[in-house]
Amino acid sequence: MAGKTSMHGYVGSIVKIDLTRGSVEREPLDLMLARRFLGGNGFAAKFIHDLVPCTTDPLSDQNIVVFATGPLTGSPVWGSGRGHLASVSPQTGMFCDSNFGGDFASMLKKAGFDALIIGGRAETPVYISIRNGDVRIRDAKDLWGKTTGETHELLVAREGPDIESAVIGPAGENGVVFAAVMCSGSRLSAAARGGIGAVLGEKRCKGIAVAGAEKPKIADPDALKPHLKTILSEVKDKAAALRSMGTPFLVKMINEKGALCTRNNMRETFDYAEAISGEFIRENYQKKSVACRGCPVGCGKLVSVPQGAFSDRDVKMPEYETLYAMGSMLFNSDIVSIFNGNTMCDEMGLDTISFGVTLAFLTECAERGIVHENEIKTRLSFGSRGNLSEIAKKTALREEGIGQLLALGSERLSRLLGGDSYKYLYSQQGLEIAGHSARGLPSMGLAYATSTRGGSHHDARANYNDSDMESSVEERAQYCIDSEHNTAVGDSLVICRFIQERAFGVRLNDAYIPPLRFVTGWDIDLAELKTIGERIYTLERIINVKRGANRSTARLPYRVMHEPIPDGPRKGRYVPQAELDRMLDSYYRLRGWDRDGAPLGSTLSRLGLA
Repeated sequence: MAGKTSMHGYVGSIVKIDLTRGSVEREPLDLMLARRFLGGNGFAAKFIHDLVPCTTDPLSDQNIVVFATGPLTGSPVWGSGRGHLASVSPQTGMFCDSNFGGDFASMLKKAGFDALIIGGRAETPVYISIRNGDVRIRDAKDLWGKTTGETHELLVAREGPDIESAVIGPAGENGVVFAAVMCSGSRLSAAARGGIGAVLGEKRCKGIAVAGAEKPKIADPDALKPHLKTILSEVKDKAAALRSMGTPFLVKMINEKGALCTRNNMRETFDYAEAISGEFIRENYQKKSVACRGCPVGCGKLVSVPQGAFSDRDVKMPEYETLYAMGSMLFNSDIVSIFNGNTMCDEMGLDTISFGVTLAFLTECAERGIVHENEIKTRLSFGSRGNLSEIAKKTALREEGIGQLLALGSERLSRLLGGDSYKYLYSQQGLEIAGHSARGLPSMGLAYATSTRGGSHHDARANYNDSDMESSVEERAQYCIDSEHNTAVGDSLVICRFIQERAFGVRLNDAYIPPLRFVTGWDIDLAELKTIGERIYTLERIINVKRGANRSTARLPYRVMHEPIPDGPRKGRYVPQAELDRMLDSYYRLRGWDRDGAPLGSTLSRLGLA
């Protein structure tokens, strides 16, 4: 085991908390573990693989929740205020990780820990208090039932104004399968995908309050700072749209490409995209930019809400994915309803992507007569969404009717409804698909099919593959593999995806080496970094294979595989079974996995995972 004095980029400690026993154990961070898995995503995959039996129910005491930082977290490298959250997902039954911003991760590191592992289950609600290495499990009965905003305010009053928090809302307490964890900071951030908030809720853990003053040591700060300065102007240029509008700049661009999923993915062009676009928000509602710690981009924005549940308040602007899920997927052009719905999801602790896509699925089922108004107790129709905030609150509270139904997520809801409802799902491996078309971009279809998280757009970033349609099957497969290794490394360093892609690239390359060397002091080269990315992603796959993932679980939604896009620039495109099979054949072969998607023994040996 390595002590703190031998490490740069790390503080050298991991804390394990067993809520059943009420115990707190500290372990020194193994330097070899750090070199092989970096941190963040890599640490989470390693801990879950080693500590959670493959037969464990996600909502059982044996599951764990991992908060992990990386060597870049809290360093001068921009976009490194981020951390990583992971568990076995109650939504997918598989490994699931979620990257988050704000200031919580940097503060966890300042408090003396590279990772926090939470297991067991408390008898009554608790929260975890961490200050400068001192860890306490405290009573949270008075916090139970509070919104995420209320909880943070109460924790500040109790623990001090210097704390940062990661907390769940009523959705996590009530076991909504897409419950999020909200992380505080100058820019509020959600670790939303996969329902890890529900895992914390089942553990009776309201969240974590953390404060600290320790600064991680940097191996060569005198070399790091001038290196970053040489590429700063280029990063700012590449991030100009993000600086101006945030991620909503994507709405018009993706719609013009004919890849903006609309009306529960019946279409892929939205007639009213302008009304929910970044340009429209900037001109009419945007107040100011907000940034995660140390970020020169400031892609977060505050917007003013003129009416509705959060009337006359300045709230967090919806991200592109939320505008897709609560906008085009619902055929909803009422931007103010999306502001209110997005804020209610944050307060209740809900994943906005899964909420909006599940609501779109239920709306189509209602229009087709698969489910009736008396069962929903709410009238649903595409294009009318003034009540999004009300529906989000009902979902978090699992209110009878629409709340109980939506809380299941779309795939469980489809199994309940039966009939042809499965044809109208837009999900993969239980997770609702994000706003980058699985039909319009074949590589994106492969990306979702091979994602260890399911319908996430943050494993393979095939939306950057501009030559997608002209690429061969093998080129598409290789692009996805390279992208998955790139994101695994970025999520393990841990660094913001937007900064990562604009500063260092969408595939691993030599640009990654100088900042990593300057922070850690390691003599790492590109070949080793690529192996680390492959090792982490393969370990995630091992976890999932042991839990039942195989070629059959790589299937895409019925509509993606059977219904060509009806109109727009990508009219006629879809991903039939034969095409998906060809892509999977190439992908598995190039990865050194068998035909069913299980890593071969030779691959495991090469990666040191045997």
